[in-house]
Amino acid sequence: MTTKDPLTARAPADPATTALQTVGPDAATTVMPAIRVAPTPRATTPPPPAPPVSSGRASLYRFLSPALAVLAVALLPVAAATTNLDILDGWGLAKILGPAAWASVLCAVASCVAELSNPRARIPMLATATGVLILCTTGLPSIIEPAARFGTSYTIAGFVDVYSVQHGVITNFIDARFYWPAFFAQWAFFRDAAGATQLDSVLRWFPPVVVAFWAIGIYALARSMLGGTRAPWVAAWLFMGLNWIQQDYFSPQAIGIVLLLTVLTFALGPLATRRTDAAGVPGWPPPRPGAGRLPLLRRWMVSAMTPPNRPTLPPRQLLLIYFCASLCLLAVIPAHQLTPFAIIGQLALLAVVGRFRGRGLVLVGIVGVVVFILIAGRDFWISQLSILIGGSGVQSGVADRLQGDAGQLYVKYLQIVMAGLTYVLGFIGAWVYWRRRRDLVPIGLAIVPMAIAVQGYGGEGFLRIVLFGLPILSILGADALRGLVRKLPRMRPVLAVGMLGLFAVLILIRGGNDSYQVVTPQQIAMLRDVYATTPAGQKILPLTSVGPNGIEGVGKFATGGGNDTCPSLASDPVRCTLEANPDVVVTYTSVEKWGIYLQGKPPGWSLTAIKDLVATGNYQVTYQDGYNAVLKRTPAPPAAPPAAPPAAPPVGGR
Repeated sequence: MTTKDPLTARAPADPATTALQTVGPDAATTVMPAIRVAPTPRATTPPPPAPPVSSGRASLYRFLSPALAVLAVALLPVAAATTNLDILDGWGLAKILGPAAWASVLCAVASCVAELSNPRARIPMLATATGVLILCTTGLPSIIEPAARFGTSYTIAGFVDVYSVQHGVITNFIDARFYWPAFFAQWAFFRDAAGATQLDSVLRWFPPVVVAFWAIGIYALARSMLGGTRAPWVAAWLFMGLNWIQQDYFSPQAIGIVLLLTVLTFALGPLATRRTDAAGVPGWPPPRPGAGRLPLLRRWMVSAMTPPNRPTLPPRQLLLIYFCASLCLLAVIPAHQLTPFAIIGQLALLAVVGRFRGRGLVLVGIVGVVVFILIAGRDFWISQLSILIGGSGVQSGVADRLQGDAGQLYVKYLQIVMAGLTYVLGFIGAWVYWRRRRDLVPIGLAIVPMAIAVQGYGGEGFLRIVLFGLPILSILGADALRGLVRKLPRMRPVLAVGMLGLFAVLILIRGGNDSYQVVTPQQIAMLRDVYATTPAGQKILPLTSVGPNGIEGVGKFATGGGNDTCPSLASDPVRCTLEANPDVVVTYTSVEKWGIYLQGKPPGWSLTAIKDLVATGNYQVTYQDGYNAVLKRTPAPPAAPPAAPPAAPPVGGR
């Protein structure tokens, strides 16, 4: 029997081996493409499912927020009926509000918090609760007071009246604000198109309406920067609670902020980009596994040399967005002197760091400003070069405003504290945002507009200029609060109580000057009667600038001007009035309270001034109702007829 070697034995079913042909060295070689194997994603533990909500609790979440919102609105008429404006003092509106007004604020805040706590938060309900919150806080003076406050809003209404009556043909020397006429011409068109003769109702309800538009802009910005459903609404509420600055009255700047938020929403939303490396991965990957981060200067160089990615929108939509953003830029340039520079500065920052695709918008803004300055505003800028180079007016303005009685001083110190809180919260949020996303661009967007504070923006420039940075600061603050709640969930009730306290302080600050800012329909009617019965060209002056001065007759009547010794007639009523030599002097109840609570004058000082002016013999009272009075120049006595010449002696005679 023959034995076979198992190593050499082959099963009969195995196929025969085929020899491969040897390829010479000159033969072509096919290179297989390299296959990039994606790294295996790290296994993550899915978050635990949300606990089921019982039917009773679901019904509570469903109806609690709407019920509180309805109750808050229902309490507003009661608040208006139970508030006595005659007892206003240096503490302002907050001191005289009754329980119904404060209960309305409480219900509005509770409505927002209740819907925010809903596991299935509804965006329409959050929007409704936000609108109710605006009405019960920012809009509270519009509900309680019978007319719009702030004398400046009535002056701007007078500018609109000039454009409406004179069909846009005015002289720039009347007021420097006429160099930016877009806002006045716009509302003159609306007024003429509606067939109205005055804008009193618009002045009264303008603040809550424009703040609602601001809140929409903040929400849109926060959706782009923070994401999520709840955090953007918290950012809007934080913006509203920190907005004590009161630049939301009928003015060009209020509309300018709306346009600023619109352009920023476009830049950080549909036009937003982010620099990437060649592989399309955000950031700067290490050169090898385990290597440390590249130096900061190297990362900046890589970022600057790497082109930004393109927006994902279709070309037609991008073209429409570019057109709308350019339209907003061109619209704000002839409307307000500072807002265009704030927008251009923010867009330039985004363009430098490659965060939005549309650098042509920066060029559009710069060219628009230059053309406007060279053509329309040349005379103003030549005569006001100090605005460009800055000055020391900010420091003196902040110091000068710290005057008045105890209530006035307390409110003004609260304004400074609120501004500091805004900065602190915003910078804490910037640090949180940096740790989470390694991004410092948002805090730059807040700082860049504030550079114009050195130019001096009225008596409260250093404080009021925070309005330009407040949108981004409030969003960053909301990010910080979100991080706090994620780490410490038990802080939610504390933050809810803090929200209530913030809006209570807001009402105290915003209404702190209402003792001398309240305007009544009787005062408006009195002043309109003065304009109607005074001949054109005569000089009409108030004792001081508070009140509805200039609501009509801008350019028709002389208004004069103060000097260092007499900034207003109230400085020294008799001497300053005789120096200014007005034909008509008007005074109001707000003038009396301005002197008592802000200037430290004794009660009844304005009545004493009226008596002293009448005692000079140059003026007489033609109307008086309490502290509301009109004094007109005493007409000169009629000239005596010339004496008859003496009779000539008779000629001749005996």
